[in-house]
Amino acid sequence: MCSDLKTSLSPLSVMDVPMMLNIEQQAHSHPWSRALLTSNFGGLYRNLGLWQDDCLLAYIILRVVAGEAELINIAVTPEQQGKGLGTQLMRAMLEMADEQQWQQILLEVRESNVSAQKLYLRFEFEQIDRRKGYYPCDKKGREDALIMQRFC
Repeated sequence: MCSDLKTSLSPLSVMDVPMMLNIEQQAHSHPWSRALLTSNFGGLYRNLGLWQDDCLLAYIILRVVAGEAELINIAVTPEQQGKGLGTQLMRAMLEMADEQQWQQILLEVRESNVSAQKLYLRFEFEQIDRRKGYYPCDKKGREDALIMQRFC
């Protein structure tokens, strides 16, 4: 169990996938597999984790191509949700965007994930489109994805 210490931000490596998988399985209704998490490392990817000591609390996965970034995944361990960790990750992402001169950031979010949408809106993301039936959903089969964009 993690103690109440300050968090630190650092890049993630493939060695962190087991801890990421643990968070993924707790935080998402349809979690990514170990193989999918592992495939999101290397060349195009920028992955950051928020830590307390040696305990991973949250992470963000970004893919960057030709000055455009896509927020692929963000997850916060359920015990730490609502404590500003998502906000810290978003700020770190925007700092990278500024340093690396990204032109825009895109993301997809479940229509039902209102808390994530509120986070993205606070960081000036705007909905630009919708993907019908994009996500699997236990209750009704499929769920729409909202596509959001922020210019840097």
